[in-house]
Amino acid sequence: MKNKMIALAVVAALGVLAFIGVTVGIGGGVDAAGDEEFRINGETLTAYLGTDAYVGIPDTVTVIGEEAFAGNETLVGVTIPKSVTTISYNAFKDCTALTDIILSDNVSKVGPGAFEGCTALTTAQIGRNVSSWGSGVFTNCDKLAKVMIDKNNRYLTYYNGAIYNGNMTMLYQVLPARKGENYVMPETVEEMDTYAFWNLQNVKNVMLSNKMSSVPKYSMTNMGSVENVILPNSVKSIEERAFANSENLAQASVPASVTEIDKTAFAGSSKVKIFTTKGSTASTFGDARNIDVIYTSEYPTDFLDSNEDLEEMPDLDGDEAAETDTSVTTVTTITTVTEIETGEDNAQTDSDTSTNSSGFANAHDYIHPLDAPEKDDVIGKTVISSGRAVFLMNNHDGQVYGVPDGVKADVMTESEAADKEKAETAEPESSAEETVAEPVESNVSDDESILQRAYYKQKSLTSYEIDDTIKNIGRLAFAESGLKSITIPEGVKQIEYGAFMSCTNLDTVTIADTVTSIGTKAFEGTAWLNKWKNETPTGDAEDFLIVGDGILLAYRGTSEHVQIPDGVKQIGSEVFKGHTEILDVDIPASVARINAEAFRNCSSLTGLTGCEGLNTVIRGAFYGTQLSESEFY
Repeated sequence: MKNKMIALAVVAALGVLAFIGVTVGIGGGVDAAGDEEFRINGETLTAYLGTDAYVGIPDTVTVIGEEAFAGNETLVGVTIPKSVTTISYNAFKDCTALTDIILSDNVSKVGPGAFEGCTALTTAQIGRNVSSWGSGVFTNCDKLAKVMIDKNNRYLTYYNGAIYNGNMTMLYQVLPARKGENYVMPETVEEMDTYAFWNLQNVKNVMLSNKMSSVPKYSMTNMGSVENVILPNSVKSIEERAFANSENLAQASVPASVTEIDKTAFAGSSKVKIFTTKGSTASTFGDARNIDVIYTSEYPTDFLDSNEDLEEMPDLDGDEAAETDTSVTTVTTITTVTEIETGEDNAQTDSDTSTNSSGFANAHDYIHPLDAPEKDDVIGKTVISSGRAVFLMNNHDGQVYGVPDGVKADVMTESEAADKEKAETAEPESSAEETVAEPVESNVSDDESILQRAYYKQKSLTSYEIDDTIKNIGRLAFAESGLKSITIPEGVKQIEYGAFMSCTNLDTVTIADTVTSIGTKAFEGTAWLNKWKNETPTGDAEDFLIVGDGILLAYRGTSEHVQIPDGVKQIGSEVFKGHTEILDVDIPASVARINAEAFRNCSSLTGLTGCEGLNTVIRGAFYGTQLSESEFY
């Protein structure tokens, strides 16, 4: 009991960031295992010999050694002390009961395969200082679809079900449970790591970036569900076992630009056919190894990136990122010619023909998607480029509304908007001298905040009274808990991402008008919000759920012409997401801000009216619509 109380005291003192593992639900605690269960050499934990479900590591440890917990099938959660900076090779390999991990800001190095084979792992949070990332950290984590990386981490980036380096020039790994059949590699990527596509569960079609010059060894080995791969004509070589043991791989499109293919490149991929041009290196390679070579493609022509929670391309800082932003854009909606000339006289060469981004269409047949003619009744169309750009074409003389003349707004990320708000509300300097503004840190202390994941998955928690000193409710603070009702009292200003997400019994919610910010999915999956959305639309103001200080939280209408009620101050995240019936929206002068993904995939949305008071648009607000953020500049 004494050890248990000590461990709980450590948890209270260090907060959520001191964890790697799960926040314990239903009255659970984290027991510090007896010292006899640990094998420690100096400051390195070399082995854990116990069988506890929840383990607290001694605070003398700075390194979790190679395979220290490997093969532990009872470990559900582990508490990492502030002293730990390194998680070594295969440290938690095949910990098949481990469901959640948090890498705190103190961890700087994660070794290769650190969590390989953690088949129950569904949630991973990565701190700001993780700068060294090994190969295949999450290989065979069959349930892991996404991760959360601290916004201030300069070394790692998460985007649409995959992990990249900080400026997204290197793909480390497409997560095994990534949702969506199509993965289109961002055009920033120049390299990919070993095991980058290992054992995927859902992805069927893959298109590589046209900045890739080779397919590295083992990078696309054992791809699991992947059936089709398209290589751009920037690729010159395919290295050792690049596509080996990919049992579902049906077709690899290999352009004539590829002049080197290792003899083991397709070893063990028994179903594969190589789609290429006659006389190419790939054609000769296939013929010599009894691999079917085809000259008519069998892959889908629509390779738009798909993901359950498709995201806006992150803003990338630094010189390399700036170069990326000005690079030639490749449209990922591709028009392809499925028949390739096979006669000797018509073989493609670099000197007499050009190709599309996939390297297969003859120049005289290929039409750029933006130049394709449309019928007279088509006013415009959108094409997704590099994962985020939206192009608007007016093929004829029809009216496209766009944004009202004279409307300007700051387009920024959520973090930039938060910094701007803090700077505007900060007390002025006492000195009369002009000073250079420094980055503004959060002015909400732990005493004023319910910490992230504080009551995560605590099914036994059915009621909770929020203290009147609280100003902020952290990320996932009550997510998946047993709450039945909640009152957000006066004084609370911010409710962060997923704070009450998937509280399926939460049917009564009261939100004070002091709340000025509600994060994405804060109430998603609650009985309260589901009941409201499922009520029959009335066609009037009752179809808009307005809470807090004028925050439009949800919409349940079906109108093509939406008129937002006067008094709304901000349009919340994902409010109109997927309402493909909406053609235009009238935004009253009271609205100052439109949040991220507010109109995501409203594919028929062509214009806004009003907008007199609009001053801030969060990036991604109009992703997948016929409006571009550039119209607010």
